[in-house]
Amino acid sequence: MTPIDSIQNIIQPVLVELLLMLTLAVLAWFLRLLPERFRLDIEAKHRAALHSAINTGVGLLIDTLQKHPTIAASDMAIGTVLDYVERSVPDAIRRLGPSRAQLEDMARAKLQHQVDAVLRRDRLAEALSNAGLDGQKPN
Repeated sequence: MTPIDSIQNIIQPVLVELLLMLTLAVLAWFLRLLPERFRLDIEAKHRAALHSAINTGVGLLIDTLQKHPTIAASDMAIGTVLDYVERSVPDAIRRLGPSRAQLEDMARAKLQHQVDAVLRRDRLAEALSNAGLDGQKPN
């Protein structure tokens, strides 16, 4: 047996072990990324479901307000929307964990947008008009 063969017999098992550990480390890193990717996809689906439920709740509220205009109390209307949202997407609310105040703000914004669309109201044009900037071209 030559000295090179004996060195090779000593180094070869060490190299095999190192390559195996490196391969396992790369595989573990890759497998660790998978749940994060799936978690982001699931979170996006929950967010979309939450926004869809809020839009549906607001749509139902607008429909109710058009049929019965006397029940236009803002807080009661937002409560109705949030009751619908909590019944329709409890998993999304539990997973995303928004506070009641955050849900109320989202519902108010969507309700305002829907009411403006129904009334054909342009708040930006109104704000510009109030600021004296309607119809003026910049210099």
